[in-house]
Amino acid sequence: MMGLKNQEVYAGVSFRALTIGISFAILECLIAPYNDYIIRGVFLAGGHFPVGPFFVLTILILIINVILRRINPKSGLSPQELITIWCIMIAAAGIPSTGMMRYSLSPLVACKYFATPENEWETLFYQYIPDWRVVHDERAIRYFYEGISFGESIPWKSWIIPLLVWTIYVLVIYFVMICLSVLLRKQWVEVEKCTFPLVQLPVEMSTQHSRSELLNSLFKNRAMWIGFAFPVLIHGLNGSHAFFPAVPYIPMDFWLDPFLVGKPWEALRPFQILVFCSMVGFSYLLTLEVSFSLWFFFLFFKLQCIIGNLLGFHITSGPGVQWTGYSFSAAQEAGACMTFAIFSLWKARHHVNSMLRSALSQKRITSGEALDEAMPYRLTIFGLIAGIFLLAFFNYLTGMSFWFAFVFILFLIGMYIALTWHVIHGGIPFVNPSFSAQSFFLTTLGPSRINPSTMTSFFVHSISLTLDLREFMMPNVMNGLKAADEVKIKRRHLLMAMGVAMVLGLVVSYYSVLKVCYRYGALYLATGWGGPMFQLHSILSGPRVGTDWTNTGFMFFGSAFTLWLMWMRRVFIWWPIHPIGYTMLSFWSSFELWFSIFLGWIAKYSILKYGGLKIYRKARPIFLGLVLGEMTCAGIWAIIGMIAGVSMSYRILPG
Repeated sequence: MMGLKNQEVYAGVSFRALTIGISFAILECLIAPYNDYIIRGVFLAGGHFPVGPFFVLTILILIINVILRRINPKSGLSPQELITIWCIMIAAAGIPSTGMMRYSLSPLVACKYFATPENEWETLFYQYIPDWRVVHDERAIRYFYEGISFGESIPWKSWIIPLLVWTIYVLVIYFVMICLSVLLRKQWVEVEKCTFPLVQLPVEMSTQHSRSELLNSLFKNRAMWIGFAFPVLIHGLNGSHAFFPAVPYIPMDFWLDPFLVGKPWEALRPFQILVFCSMVGFSYLLTLEVSFSLWFFFLFFKLQCIIGNLLGFHITSGPGVQWTGYSFSAAQEAGACMTFAIFSLWKARHHVNSMLRSALSQKRITSGEALDEAMPYRLTIFGLIAGIFLLAFFNYLTGMSFWFAFVFILFLIGMYIALTWHVIHGGIPFVNPSFSAQSFFLTTLGPSRINPSTMTSFFVHSISLTLDLREFMMPNVMNGLKAADEVKIKRRHLLMAMGVAMVLGLVVSYYSVLKVCYRYGALYLATGWGGPMFQLHSILSGPRVGTDWTNTGFMFFGSAFTLWLMWMRRVFIWWPIHPIGYTMLSFWSSFELWFSIFLGWIAKYSILKYGGLKIYRKARPIFLGLVLGEMTCAGIWAIIGMIAGVSMSYRILPG
């Protein structure tokens, strides 16, 4: 059978690759909090194409492997080992940063620290928080925010119970993300053939035809080094300028706000033009309709702002709406993303049905297709169902009504599916929607239909899993499974290694983040944010309004418009607009990346139109070089910043 034949040629995860990958993942979790919260330089663990793992991969290929192969041609790391190391590192990358730790510790202490007799938090909502959910030691709470006194020890014991409970919840939600990835892998990889732009460069760098060659053809391509030199020149000058102001500076960002004055142009603010060489490179790897859609719909959002201003609408951002979005755009995004998530599961129904039949079968599954999957069908299906109920039950224990908790988890799953698709199909290195679970339910139900206990549990929940999703885990798992196929690694072995990295990453990140917070004081860092608590206070103490019918209408409009875009693409082959851009209408990533995506689109369009497919292929290494050059510079400047110990050192990528 074909699947069994593939298994014979697919390599497992070597002990050497596992050891190196886990070691670097642990190191990454140890140093990322200091770099992110104290130095505040380039985020080593930021986004879905994090600098740390890619920089390590680059060093292993260009330096370590060259040395090893000069000593003994057979001693170098194989493509499978290199990709295994990269995948293990990206599995743990977001945990010490925004993917988990930036916002997960503050809910355990903020409700006590920021409570005052004036705001009456203790009588307003503290009674609804279970004792096991938060830290109670006042000394531990105060020192967490203000820093520990010299000679005193960190009160680790005070954190054991709340962290243990939270860790179980996080591991369950990671397991659910893994099950979803396995469930949708075949549809997205084999049927829809998503491009996975963030995987292409690591795979191309790692692939070699002979174990004796020092470097592969990519690094021998002169065009790639031309592309590489461009960001190196820019960031070399700009990084030096950050330390030595006499060095010339090449601006890469331009604010248009000073020119947008008076009605209706004021509605366009904030408006910024940013150039990220790496995003220009990633955009070149996208299909033209996808890259066009990504920048076109951001301008479409700005056009909506102008129209709203001209018609006299009061454009605002309600609770749970974040970044540069507004309530009307966040509502459209929510409707569009939920529609897409449902549609994705519907398109995968035949494979899901096959998996379900196999899971329910009493016979042992021996087909090659089933054995090739990253997880057994039975574990995937029943694990996903059990995980959903466990997550709902946990939220029920924290104060939510059970049915609200169940719908809340299903909504999060819909978000995870849609945002993962943005990463693997649109090459977006960080996705951060304007809408959130909080904004969705406060819009559709209104505070009057959500009881205080449910509302409290809702806002005490870490926003790393509901609101700020720029580094959530599922896209990294999907990218890892795709990379495994490209270099012929057994998916099941790689997934187990990534799972080990997630568990160890959580434990190490707890240690490193608490050490940083108790030494420097979370009040002065980016980890002690009490924003959700203040939002909760505002809602519970304010008027108990009902459904926001205007923005609920925008949700239905977003859903209908997305269905129309999908229908147009299906019926008319010439239709040039992809729905992916509309589902990211006012994302923070759209605000930051739209112009870089436009540059990548116009370059690819021009090359294909005037040079043809042959020139397009010859130019491809230039754009890969843009990514390699910018990410290499980011890694070098991150190291320089940590060695120099300079706060707010040169930052290349978005924060």
